[in-house]
Amino acid sequence: MFNNIPKDKLLHFFYGALISFGSVGLFDVHGLWFTVFIAAAKEIIYDWYLGKGNPEFNDFVITCLPALMFLIIKIQ
Repeated sequence: MFNNIPKDKLLHFFYGALISFGSVGLFDVHGLWFTVFIAAAKEIIYDWYLGKGNPEFNDFVITCLPALMFLIIKIQ
């Protein structure tokens, strides 16, 4: 099942989970925005501006997805 998902996308999800687990756990909705900021900065500054990667909107979304999931679970 996970063989069909590119390794890059799995890594974005994993690191998004690491960042958002603590930030959403401590700061609720503000933790979600912190994760969104970090994901956007990675794609815009590191990948696009510095040219060290390939900026993709899907990478941004996949990095932010765990924060949204943690927030939904926390609100329940």
